[in-house]
Amino acid sequence: MRSFCKIGLVVAVFFAVAAAQSPPQQLYAGEPLQVGSLAGAPEAPRPHFAQMKSLLNPQQMKSLIKTQMNRVIDGKPYPAVTEWQPLTTRQKFDVFLHSTYSPSTFLNAGIDVVADRAKGRHDPEYETGMMGWGQHYGIALATSETDVFFQRFLFPALLKQDPRYYRNPDLPFFKRALYSMSRVVITRSDSGGETINASRILGGAATRALSDLYVPGQSQGMRPISNTVSFDLLRDAGMNLLHEFWPDLRRKFLHR
Repeated sequence: MRSFCKIGLVVAVFFAVAAAQSPPQQLYAGEPLQVGSLAGAPEAPRPHFAQMKSLLNPQQMKSLIKTQMNRVIDGKPYPAVTEWQPLTTRQKFDVFLHSTYSPSTFLNAGIDVVADRAKGRHDPEYETGMMGWGQHYGIALATSETDVFFQRFLFPALLKQDPRYYRNPDLPFFKRALYSMSRVVITRSDSGGETINASRILGGAATRALSDLYVPGQSQGMRPISNTVSFDLLRDAGMNLLHEFWPDLRRKFLHR
């Protein structure tokens, strides 16, 4: 199992690097994705800290954040719950690939860095200043991409659950807000019924356990895993609120 997890991490890091270097296709979360062949792709680097330190310099990080923020503002809204259709395993893999380019994946990494810094977590292996922020962000991005692999493909495929988020704009405001936040613990099964979102919970725990192998200065054990999963669920609940209401806010205030 550990060997399989390491392979999954390497795959996720490869797509993280590709996402930082290649322009993504303009697709929204509910569209079928056309994925080209991965044959002949360069070998992904191993996620050792010395290699991750050079993943992003301050200029690259600034450009990456700017690009992703523009995509957040101008991107297509998530589909409505009335558009739901079950996914095949291949389509779940496509969702994973698309999510590696998703602005929320890059934003989640930034939130994790800020949260670590706010808690006073600054490992001496990171350099000082903006270079240290860039190194920290590179590590967080690799972890975020690993999270995507587990939560958007592996566990949904194994547990037959849908990894996508669907908006519910027909609900009243407060019920709509409650609906969006509840999706971190509730999802649809492939049969169409609602079920506990075990894919997200187990995926977050697996990511944290795996990151213990390469994140510098990270404490190990069940309590750190539990704390991280709880923080990630709260963070993702906030992201769901953004996905739910941003199209309305953009239309009202930006007239787009």
